[in-house]
Amino acid sequence: MTKKETKDKARQYKPSTVRRLDTLSGNECAHPDCSKKLIAEDGVSIISKICHIAAASKEGPRFDDNMTDDERRGFDNLILLCDEHHVMIDNKENEAQYPTSILKEWKHSHEKKILELISSKNLLSKHPLALNKVINTIGSKMDEVLDLPETENAPNTETKILFNNVKRYESVIREFAPYQVKLNKIYEVIEKEGSTKKELVLYNIKRIYLRVKSEYKDIEEIRNNADIILDKVIEIIWDNVDKAPNKLDEFDQETIDFSLMIVIVDAFMRCNILEEPPKQK
Repeated sequence: MTKKETKDKARQYKPSTVRRLDTLSGNECAHPDCSKKLIAEDGVSIISKICHIAAASKEGPRFDDNMTDDERRGFDNLILLCDEHHVMIDNKENEAQYPTSILKEWKHSHEKKILELISSKNLLSKHPLALNKVINTIGSKMDEVLDLPETENAPNTETKILFNNVKRYESVIREFAPYQVKLNKIYEVIEKEGSTKKELVLYNIKRIYLRVKSEYKDIEEIRNNADIILDKVIEIIWDNVDKAPNKLDEFDQETIDFSLMIVIVDAFMRCNILEEPPKQK
């Protein structure tokens, strides 16, 4: 990699990251008081700006020397804004007015609103095969499957959320948890056909979680970073799906993200993402 490529890496966004940003923008600027659209009136021209929350370089506002370039270009550090608000937050003189905490709050509140809106659209009825295709994509081309038994007495939603100290994703998990019933029916059909896709899907997600978990030293550090861990797991899954040979081009990104969140929340409830609460005696 050349020096220029290394320098610019923080601005080399993964296609899956850009697509996820687009989907969770809802075609609106993330500033809470802005209603400007991010696609021009012709329905084609993109007028949004991908903005770094912590700057891509030392010259920019909110630069965090402790971050890697991969973290700087990662989904959690990027926010979609209209051109006007991008100019405002990208001005180093305005750094005190727009600290990292405020921009993170804008991003997370906006994405939560859009995910809840997506959940209300009944996309499974409109695209009944989308969830099956997502399962097949996540559960394909795996190595030897680890012994991954079902969680005994899987905790209820409240217990799992509280034990893992999930805050930002709490409402999203509650919103998507009821779809477990639909997903379980699909898994049952898959198993009757003699496929091991359920095990492959859960193992694939568990393996990603264990990789992310290894960055944290103990359960307290995991609990203190639960939402960040979920961010990292979801981003890796999105990236893997984007690179998969059986592309999901027949579905729009909103439907894909909706289906992925159903699978991810299900994996959370089965304790393949984050930790299983101690069993009650």
